[in-house]
Amino acid sequence: MIKSLSPKASMFATEQELREELTEKEYVYVKLAKLNEFIADLYHCTQYPNNKIIDANNSYKYINQIQQDLLRINRRANNKITNI
Repeated sequence: MIKSLSPKASMFATEQELREELTEKEYVYVKLAKLNEFIADLYHCTQYPNNKIIDANNSYKYINQIQQDLLRINRRANNKITNI
């Protein structure tokens, strides 16, 4: 059975809904879980190159997008700490 990572947001929530409903810590947790999923998909593509279900290019794009989101959050959090 698939369970939601947070009771505050749907498993199929949009990025905007995630940002609005979750705390920053919860948002990072959800993004890390998604990152883990896409890394596993990308690894699967290397093990089974004839795979037609998982697109390695899209998995890489999602990983890069998640990385950018997490770096943005980290920079913002670091700026808050240094501005105190």
